[in-house]
Amino acid sequence: MTEPEEPTERPDGPHAPDRPLGRSHYEDFDLSATPPPPGVSRRRTPTLTVAAIVLGFSGVLPLLTVVLFDVGGTAAIALVVLGVLELGATALVAMLHPLGRPIGIALGCVGLVLGLVSARSSPANGLVTMGLNGFVIYALASSGPAFRRE
Repeated sequence: MTEPEEPTERPDGPHAPDRPLGRSHYEDFDLSATPPPPGVSRRRTPTLTVAAIVLGFSGVLPLLTVVLFDVGGTAAIALVVLGVLELGATALVAMLHPLGRPIGIALGCVGLVLGLVSARSSPANGLVTMGLNGFVIYALASSGPAFRRE
């Protein structure tokens, strides 16, 4: 019995990448966690984008409440201040400014409290509010490296 001879030409052509025969090109990818090379710009993840959108809607809703429902007095001032702060936090988070993260987390906590208070009169509304603000807190708390100065 003789052993089969090694082929002299690669089965996938003479210009194929150098890899042992019988090995898939998918095995050439290195999936290990490597740190990004220096000079790489910060990255806005989809989670941060959604958090900014949720903050934006949370900022527009109090302003619409004041305009559409003719709220007056101290409640109107509080809603306008909350709306403007949330819209400002939206811009800071979208730009990945380091100050956007703590402000967004603080406004998420305020939203949680407001959702808890509104859940007494409208449970569905309060739970949705608490869920969205909880997501904002999670997204900003877990995305710290995106906000670091370089």
